[in-house]
Order: sequence, then C-alpha cells, then structure tokens
Amino acid sequence: MPVRGARKPVARKTVRKVAPSVPRAVPRRCNQLDGKRWLQNSISVWSDVRKTAEEQRLGHPALFPQQLVARLIETFVAGEGAVVLDPFAGSGSTVVTAAGMNCCGIGLEISSEYIATGRGRLEAVATESARHSVIHHASAFELPKLVDPESVDFCLTSPPYWNILQQRRTADSKAIRHYGNNTGDLGTIESYAEYLDRLVDLFRAVYNVLKPGAYCVIVVMDLRKKNRFYPLHSDLAGRLTTVGFEWDDLIVWNRQSEYNNLRPLGYPAVFRVNKVHEYLLIMQKRAG
Repeated sequence: MPVRGARKPVARKTVRKVAPSVPRAVPRRCNQLDGKRWLQNSISVWSDVRKTAEEQRLGHPALFPQQLVARLIETFVAGEGAVVLDPFAGSGSTVVTAAGMNCCGIGLEISSEYIATGRGRLEAVATESARHSVIHHASAFELPKLVDPESVDFCLTSPPYWNILQQRRTADSKAIRHYGNNTGDLGTIESYAEYLDRLVDLFRAVYNVLKPGAYCVIVVMDLRKKNRFYPLHSDLAGRLTTVGFEWDDLIVWNRQSEYNNLRPLGYPAVFRVNKVHEYLLIMQKRAG
C-alpha cells in the first residue's frame, strides 16, 4: 500500500546512442554524361552523325566528323584536362575537337598538306588546352619518341584502310582520292598480311602510351577486292588482343546519308553488298 506523501518513482528516459554519420562514397565516374545522354550514346548503331559544311570542304579522303569525335570523347573520357591521342591525325579532327573540349590533343601525321590544314584548324580554337595541343609532322611509328609511356587517357584514330583508296570506287563511281602516297604510308602496302602486321606494331606502341584502364577506339571498314572479302574489323581486333588489348565492344557508324549515287553492285550476275557503314572498335587496356 503506497505511503501518503511519498515521492513517486521517476521513470528513466532511455537514451539511444546515435552512430556517427558516415559520408557516402562518391561513385567513380568514367565520364560526365547524364542518364539521357548515356542511353543515347550506348545505342549500338549511330546514324545521326554528320559532317559540317566546313569539314566537307577540307577534301580529306577519309575524314571523320568532329561530331563523332566529340561523342566518343564525352563517352570515354572522365573529364577536362585529359590527354587524347590520334596517331593518324589527318586533317586534325581528333586534336581540334579535344582542344575545344578542354582536353590536350596530340596528333601525328606524315602528310605536309594535312599537317598545314590541321594546325590551321587548331590555331582557331580559343581554349587554353589548344595552346598545349600539338600535331607532330611525324610517322605514327615515331610515337614512342614523342609520347611518354602511360600518359594518354584516350586514343581515337582511323588508320588507312590498307591500299583500298588506290582502287576504283565501284560503289559510287567517284574519283580516286588517297593520302598522297607518302613514304611510310600504310595505304601503299600491297600485302594484306603485311598491312595487318604493321598495324599491330603501331597499336603495340599505342598500348604502351595508354594509361591502365584507358580506351582506344579505332574507326575501320571491312573491304572487298574483286571476289575476296576482307573482314578488317575482326581481323584487326583479334590481332590486337595478342598485344594486350581487350576487345570491349563495337559500334556501327551508319554513313548511308553520305552515299547519294549507289548502284546495284554485281547486278545481275552476282550479289554484292553496298557497304555504307564503318565500325568503331572499342579496345581497352585493362587496369592492373
């Protein structure tokens, strides 16, 4: 029985211990794309890439548009300040676009004509990165002398497609246009096996200058000479795996909009395919 005047017991409050907050780890980003742009770039066929009027006037026989370069850089480069390499610089599209995106572009080119064109385009880029970008008048095989090992964040290039530019264009009957037949030009090699061997030698040097984990995207097209078909994209990619590259994936670049004079090849005796696409081989130097 409770005693009158006695104090009621005070209920003790339970004190919960709060664990110290742990900051969330910032997710590693391979690029700066938002989800919408990421999805668009991940589609395996790119049909919306176009050359500008200025690019069409340059006259390079195998120029790829800055729109293509920009899309690949934004996809495979983590951010500004990256080093982007093109050992077959041509008229400078890779270097010029990289500089415009605040990356440092490095190109190598053997043609005096295209060197002048590329350097002129680079001078017109008004970014700090353009001051540190360069197009060397040098063979792609001089790469080890010009670029330090494991210093490149991304490589984008398009080697000569064997000596196919020396051949008559049967698909659209346009005039023959080649790179100038300079000394050391891979486009003058007669043997397909020798041509592939030389490419492997070159991309071994590219592999050595890439940082671990970096990508190399190679723009190529399969070829045909008379009755023989040459699957250049798979032949090259397969050989590059012997260098150390991993064949990560590929994208089809649909260029049909550029072909306005196609004809029925082989008609009516033998069916032949009109090739209006190129491949973007996505090769990677694995980390570690």
